[in-house]
Amino acid sequence: MLVALFVLAVSVAGYLYYFSIADYHRLPKVESAIQAPLKQLPNFSQYTDVKAKKDKFFAMLYPILANENQHVLVLRKAIIELETLTELNEQQLKWLSDVATFYKVDSTLPHEQQFSTLLRRIDIVPISLALTQAAIESGWGTSRFAQQANNLFGQWCFTKGCGVVPSARDSGKGHEVATFPTVNHAVRAYIRNLNTHPAYNQLRKERAKIRTNGEIITGIALAPALINYSEEGALYVNKVVKFIKQNKLQRFNQQFNHSPLSK
Repeated sequence: MLVALFVLAVSVAGYLYYFSIADYHRLPKVESAIQAPLKQLPNFSQYTDVKAKKDKFFAMLYPILANENQHVLVLRKAIIELETLTELNEQQLKWLSDVATFYKVDSTLPHEQQFSTLLRRIDIVPISLALTQAAIESGWGTSRFAQQANNLFGQWCFTKGCGVVPSARDSGKGHEVATFPTVNHAVRAYIRNLNTHPAYNQLRKERAKIRTNGEIITGIALAPALINYSEEGALYVNKVVKFIKQNKLQRFNQQFNHSPLSK
């Protein structure tokens, strides 16, 4: 039995998406349809004006990041609504299992534990942080991996032919730099990586603490938990924080937080 009927209206890129937990067929998809796919990065090497290049880079990535974060919030709200029910029907259980699988959570865990784990994993990556890592890892979109593989975040894959072989790959190593069909897919994979990989468990714990305290989730607050993202360790963390401050990227967090996408 349902203890309540909740109807959630979420603005998605200018239209209203209605979600009712009573209707499985209107539960949000685990992965949303790609909005305005960007199949190839612009040639950022052509920009001689540094400010123009930065502005173009940020303007290109912001809507993609905003849409991906918005879908994460839609999933999060759905999880929160399901958590209020005393009993889930078969369809809701199937949906919950699909979400758990995507976010690498054991779907055989008791529901209470599933919900708490999922809510730590299903949350936004601050846009200031994502823009910073994209710029650093891709050399402002000019790297070979960015231009040839749409890979802005230095993400690896481990199946032969899954990506581009690094020219400086150590002998005996089998990883490749992953290829993505669109920039949107690269952004989605990056957010999922931070939300699921064991290396970023501390990031998720810190983010959950910030949210519990009713504070704003920012890139600067989460940067220290990226110490495992790069072999540079603490130096990389310092680089990320400095980059956010120098480029005043907090403004993009504020833009997203005040937009209908974040509601």
